[in-house]
Amino acid sequence: MNDISKKLASIEKVISAIKGNMATKDDIKNMATKQDLKTMATKDDIKGMATKQDLKAMATKKDLKSLESKILDRMEESQMEIIAAVDKHKADKESIIVLEKRVERLEDNAGLPPYADQ
Repeated sequence: MNDISKKLASIEKVISAIKGNMATKDDIKNMATKQDLKTMATKDDIKGMATKQDLKAMATKKDLKSLESKILDRMEESQMEIIAAVDKHKADKESIIVLEKRVERLEDNAGLPPYADQ
């Protein structure tokens, strides 16, 4: 008897899950009717929707090529600016190293202690 009640409980769970997934009367009322399907646009209708003016306003291959060349030029300019900035940074770093060595030599030649501040 206990076995049967377990099976019934599992069947009830499955039935309630199925009921939850079923369409209600309102769902069915809101579904498309045959008339709705007849009035929908066909592929031919959609093809004819773009006017000649719309097609003229679209970008041409020539426009896209000129845009591509402008973008490539800008990229090259940006790369050159980055390279120049890096080179300047390296030069500044090297000049700082040279200046540090000069200061150390001057301190050694002056006979001052390495850290006069202390």
